[in-house]
Amino acid sequence: MRWSILVILMIIASAAVGTAQDWPMFHGDPQHTGYSISEAPTDNTLLWEFTTGDFIYSSPAVVNGRVYVGSKDYNVYCLDENNGDVIWFYRTGDGVHSSPTVVGGRVYVGSNDTRIYCLNAENGELIWRFSTGLEVYSCPVVVNRKVYFSSNDDNIYCLNAENGDLVWSYHTDSYVYSSPAVWNGEVFVGSYDNNVYCLDGNSGTLIWSYKTGGQVYSSPAVADGRIYVGSYDNNVYCLDAESGDMIWASATGSAISSSPAVVNGKVYIGSYDAKVYCLNAESGDVVWSFPTGSSIHSSPAIAFGMVYVGSYDQKVYCLDAETGGLIWNYLTGRLVHSSPAVADGKVYVGSYDRKVYCFGEPDFAISVNPANGSVLQGKSISTIVTVSIIGFENVTLYGEGAPSNATVELDPPAGGKTFTSTMTIFTSPNAPTGKHVITITGIGARGKVRTAIYTLSIAGPYEWLTSDWLLILLVIALIALGIWAYRRKRKKKRWIPLLVPIVLIIGMIVMYVLDMVGLYEFTTLINWLLILLIIVILLAILAISWGREEKKERRYLLAPESRKR
Repeated sequence: MRWSILVILMIIASAAVGTAQDWPMFHGDPQHTGYSISEAPTDNTLLWEFTTGDFIYSSPAVVNGRVYVGSKDYNVYCLDENNGDVIWFYRTGDGVHSSPTVVGGRVYVGSNDTRIYCLNAENGELIWRFSTGLEVYSCPVVVNRKVYFSSNDDNIYCLNAENGDLVWSYHTDSYVYSSPAVWNGEVFVGSYDNNVYCLDGNSGTLIWSYKTGGQVYSSPAVADGRIYVGSYDNNVYCLDAESGDMIWASATGSAISSSPAVVNGKVYIGSYDAKVYCLNAESGDVVWSFPTGSSIHSSPAIAFGMVYVGSYDQKVYCLDAETGGLIWNYLTGRLVHSSPAVADGKVYVGSYDRKVYCFGEPDFAISVNPANGSVLQGKSISTIVTVSIIGFENVTLYGEGAPSNATVELDPPAGGKTFTSTMTIFTSPNAPTGKHVITITGIGARGKVRTAIYTLSIAGPYEWLTSDWLLILLVIALIALGIWAYRRKRKKKRWIPLLVPIVLIIGMIVMYVLDMVGLYEFTTLINWLLILLIIVILLAILAISWGREEKKERRYLLAPESRKR
């Protein structure tokens, strides 16, 4: 029951900032639960990697098909979630350790240049920036048009999300690396002065504080009216959100800077003792622990019954959320400080090797251009099929639904990366006429199936005689005959309008010849060009004819004496 309620609450909360499967900020939501309803990869298939100019401390945010992440190379990057291509980047004045938050079409992110930036999520243009006294490692949280974050100048800040104006600030007694969590109108954050603070979200007034035995780098998570947070005194704490009273403390083997994820009555957190812990959220008892090869600063992300976390042993781990068993790991080039983000069935994480990694199940899409065409019986027609592959996947193509006495060939018929294939349809002289739907089916090596549609029109050798453009020619012929009848009545040169049907007959003969030699495959353009040419010729003939008659009449009117003679 609790699991179902949690899923519903996550969907409602996500609607305010993006789709339900997005990961718009550090640890996924303003409460920092670290939970995603997205499906997630069950193996370490690497879909893509993107290399920045320096190591990556920042944790990615994923919204509307885009990945936002900072780097020590001073830049904030926006990448395409399907292939890692750069959409835009924005250069700040120093390294970006802060993790971006994306809400309402805007990106909020801190920098070591002492500022917090608000950027346009679409194009990366600066909207506003706000200066603090020292580096901003903290990850912003945006709730109710307010931005909450902290700075190494010992302060916790609240800004107007629209214009960056200061709403309030609260001064602690030391650095504040911790990122605020917001719940029920209250702000929860840790400080290097050993305290966990609860502040009023509107005024910044202190509601309560709890002093641990060490510095609090960890960012609090809020679930079921409780605050969960780690401390450098080696303990994970559970506090009452209303009073700040300690409910329990659970000791690990070393300091904790990792931030807890809280899902389905369990707390997941890393420690500098190199272990990932799963604790009972009610009692703090250890459910399981998993040893990695080095210290853990990365904060776990939970999705699809799996735990994703990085380690200073340079690996990204995927563990079974119930048992702690290893499902897979992936060795990067250097230590992993960044925390994974899970969205749209993929896992995104940065590493000190300067790279952003994307793990997931390979996928692909098929498109056809043009998606329809016409051909005569006994002739062939070709089109281009594009297979866009995300990751690395061998895809085999098949053409299905061709009419009887017609065959479909694809060249090449398969590929392992994004590729194009030429689809050629060969028809026999007795292939059935009319419209036919051909389905191009792609089957991946893992059994995934994708399709696209091509509409083929097959015409007989004389079907052009019933086409729409012929009606236009007939209308022109009727007009010409009317002019001929009028001129006959006026006893003027009657042979001039007869040129109109003659030109029509010539045009029809040309179309027939094109039909016979197979050029009818290009009919749409050729038909209309010929129609235009015929109309121009007809108008020219009529214009010349009328022009000559008017000229004669003008001369006749100007020379009355000659008429008398």
